[in-house]
Amino acid sequence: MTTFLTALVVVVGIVGVLNLLLLFGVIRRLKEHDQAIAKIPYSAMQSPPAESMRAPGSEVDEFTAVSTDSVPVTKESLTAETLVGFFSVSCAPCIESAPKFAAHAAGVPGGKDSVLAIVIADGDDDASEIVGVLGGSARIVVEGYEGPIATAFGVTAFPTYGVVAGGTITASAIEFATLPVPTPA
Repeated sequence: MTTFLTALVVVVGIVGVLNLLLLFGVIRRLKEHDQAIAKIPYSAMQSPPAESMRAPGSEVDEFTAVSTDSVPVTKESLTAETLVGFFSVSCAPCIESAPKFAAHAAGVPGGKDSVLAIVIADGDDDASEIVGVLGGSARIVVEGYEGPIATAFGVTAFPTYGVVAGGTITASAIEFATLPVPTPA
């Protein structure tokens, strides 16, 4: 009987060691997989949402907001073609794309008057990083997730971009480089 129990303990011990080795192998592979995924650009991993804002041709709802430089922003103030970008401070792709958007916006005819950036920050979120990056090339409005501008445009994903003229969305995309460049009024 003792030989049987000894053999059983040895078999259980061997199975336990094999299980432990298998676990270490799985953990190593997960780390390699995580490192490989980290090298893939976000845009390649993310399938675009069906509509990240209202479709082109849709009317923007009425809204009122104030930019970071204390200028009122309303639907009526977007009469000329305006490039619009929506960014969330809690969104890694938003933080990654903000400098690229700022560089793109710097080349838009009409300057800051033709570019509007909406930064979504709720509660204790610090919007200063994105605001600092976008500040030189766009009018900026900081609002919450249920803010007036994001609601007026029907934004459902971040980052998202559009062109609006006369209160109507003329183009929208999740990649601003695919949008037409606004023409000054």
